[in-house]
Amino acid sequence: MDDLVLLHAFPLDARMWDVPGALTPSLRGHGEPDLDTVAAQVLGVLDERKLDSVVLGGCSMGGYVAMALLRHAPERVKGLVFVDTKHTADTPEAAANRHAMADRVEREGVGEWLADAMLPNLLGPDASDTARASVRTMILDQRAEDVAWWQRAMAKRPDSTDVLESLNVPSLVLVGEHDKLTPPDVAAKLAVTLMHSTSERIEDAGHLPPVEQPDEFRFRLERWRQQVGL
Repeated sequence: MDDLVLLHAFPLDARMWDVPGALTPSLRGHGEPDLDTVAAQVLGVLDERKLDSVVLGGCSMGGYVAMALLRHAPERVKGLVFVDTKHTADTPEAAANRHAMADRVEREGVGEWLADAMLPNLLGPDASDTARASVRTMILDQRAEDVAWWQRAMAKRPDSTDVLESLNVPSLVLVGEHDKLTPPDVAAKLAVTLMHSTSERIEDAGHLPPVEQPDEFRFRLERWRQQVGL
């Protein structure tokens, strides 16, 4: 899978993926918050690895970064994997909530309060203790400046409908059965926007199927790649 690139969710890092052989960069923000900055970082990684064309996947925020990359270099992507993400911009209320969290993180730092606030929305009701401990650890390991930057960058991201409708590559849309942040009906709308999409629901998972159901996630991914010849 040396042509598979997976971009992580907020506020986690590359450890959320358990996919041998995949390229899984940890995203870092700098300068003015804008997901185009992170997309440029990913393109830089592809250039370093001499990867002209990849299967690009992203979970939640990682999906937003993938869409930003598609705005600049769609020719670098031969297949897409969107996991618990959406193609629409934030509502004013959602953007305001992101800015409020960014402000608090800058005041108080990353702490248990952030993990306690995020975990109920990130994991399904039947998530294992191992998954909960893993996600909590990843959250607590993040730098406050990155968490604030990501939130502000996501708050200003544009609607990506126009970008996705123009694509002519195979796409896989996966969503956790119990996802509260981007539930199955949101995933269905994303799938309809894509020209050549396969949409599947992963049972007993919330917003992070690759963490909650890693074996099932890998199985769905590998099956789809075989089906579409990637």
